[in-house]
Amino acid sequence: MTHISIFLPRVNDFYRGLLAQMRRGFEAAGVRTSGALTHLGAEAMRDWCGAHRPDAIFEMNRPRRDAEFVPRHIKHVCWVVDFNGRPLSHFEGSEVTYLFSDAWPEHYPHAGLHRWFGPGACDRDYAFVPHRGEVDASFVGHMPNPWSPAELARDLTGVGACSFGALLPTLEARVRDQYDRLHASEDFMALAEAACVERCGHTLMADGALRYDLTCRLIRHINRCDLTDAVLDAGATVALFGPDNWTRWPRYAPHYRGWLAGAAAMRRVYATSRVNLHEGTGIHFRQMDAMCSGGLLCFRETPNDGAEGGIARLFTPNVHYVPFSLDNLGPRLHEVLGDPTRAQTMRAAAAEAIRSGHTWRHRAQTVLADLGAV
Repeated sequence: MTHISIFLPRVNDFYRGLLAQMRRGFEAAGVRTSGALTHLGAEAMRDWCGAHRPDAIFEMNRPRRDAEFVPRHIKHVCWVVDFNGRPLSHFEGSEVTYLFSDAWPEHYPHAGLHRWFGPGACDRDYAFVPHRGEVDASFVGHMPNPWSPAELARDLTGVGACSFGALLPTLEARVRDQYDRLHASEDFMALAEAACVERCGHTLMADGALRYDLTCRLIRHINRCDLTDAVLDAGATVALFGPDNWTRWPRYAPHYRGWLAGAAAMRRVYATSRVNLHEGTGIHFRQMDAMCSGGLLCFRETPNDGAEGGIARLFTPNVHYVPFSLDNLGPRLHEVLGDPTRAQTMRAAAAEAIRSGHTWRHRAQTVLADLGAV
């Protein structure tokens, strides 16, 4: 294995930085790289392979079944980070399939080499920086827009028996009630279908847009609203970063601080926040970057934290990060904010843990070993 081509799904600040970080990781592991911020079509892929001659193709969110034109002598790796409304079963055919969430591997229905694969961190872009707390807590991430009147009016049944807005309170209540038992997109669809039948006696008729809203957007609404509400209710000062969708939520708009374009801006936020919040849906890019640069992570606990790829398997609670639930977030914040010496010890321990085992070089070595095994 001497050359790997990496393809990420689209052009934006995040993927531009991520591609550069991943390429540096593979090159540190001894492999030449090429890459692009797109998924190539058949003709463009043929030209690419002819020009670069990769031994393997690594694509985010596209399995070989959607890229059958990749030559068979080139091994294909699919890293499933976002379903984009598709079921988990859609991701098949690649020689190696990596799954971003620690909850997905046990539900993956296909044979072949597949397992959890989480993000690494770049210790160059996210070098450890001195902490200078200016705000109690920050959250960096996408917040979807509130539902529009047209979205709420959508018919779910094809016969006008139930609108999305009419079913939404039930869906939100059931997702919160079953939070610990919902993992793959199929789980959320099954919940929505059962609720629809119970309400109106008709089955759910979902197109791609509605599937995405039910399996991704709704969950982000709930997770991020619940987390932000909990920290605001605790009386902490909060800074929210991401797209300006945050400004369309009246309670959150006063705390919005803007878009972060690139690693330097992210690193400044991690350095100036006494704690960095994560809603606990599995290890994420922002969490790894925050820890690498010396940010103190507060991570919402889940039942999968001890599973393969779970945060408690990779790091030690209360040594490398602060676990919390929505019910105890206030006390946990006050405990950490009131003990800056302990907080600084945890920052240093987390940064060292990332550098010793969770950089992109370490992730590249895993990929190369798995490709060698197949």
